[in-house]
Amino acid sequence: MEKKSKPLGRPRASQGDIPLPQKIILTAIPMFLSKGYESVSMDDVAKECQVTKASVYYYYPSKSDLLTASMVQLMDNVKRVTLLRLNQPTSLRERLLNITEAHLKAIDFDLHSFMRKMEAVLSEEQMNMLRKSEQGILDALEAEFSKSAASGEIGPVDPRFIARAYTSLLMMGHARDGEGNKMFPQESVAATQIIDILWHGLFPPV
Repeated sequence: MEKKSKPLGRPRASQGDIPLPQKIILTAIPMFLSKGYESVSMDDVAKECQVTKASVYYYYPSKSDLLTASMVQLMDNVKRVTLLRLNQPTSLRERLLNITEAHLKAIDFDLHSFMRKMEAVLSEEQMNMLRKSEQGILDALEAEFSKSAASGEIGPVDPRFIARAYTSLLMMGHARDGEGNKMFPQESVAATQIIDILWHGLFPPV
């Protein structure tokens, strides 16, 4: 019997419940974060996904497109989890502790530093997409700080400034010493110190 040629066009969807574009992103995220942008090739991602390189290029025409989509997905996930934990019926301090510890356990890298490095490889349009996703996280935090200030749970602070101060402190949870060892032995210890600094500044509670 004569073999039929394989039709060109859209690659076959991945087997299972995860659509192939999503599977590619979920595979690429940890690879980019652990190895760095330059060390990951589209072929590496394809092999890890067990699909052809052409299938990866079909959905993401360049490696920078794949990186952008991966980071947007990552930050959207962070926003979703942040909103979920902010809506818990506990004090703001307890919710921030919960968010901080969960973030440090889930993401073992400095997001701000990673974003700065990406400016050298991504277009301005792609960077704007990342900034927009990052802004979504800041907006969620800002709204909660504003609500807590209005209720008197915290002082009359500038919610926009505090949201950014918190995310900057959050990155300290990934700090390492000169030998590459983590500054904090456990995420819970890092979370407590970060929230203590945010809550009390340089003046510890009496």
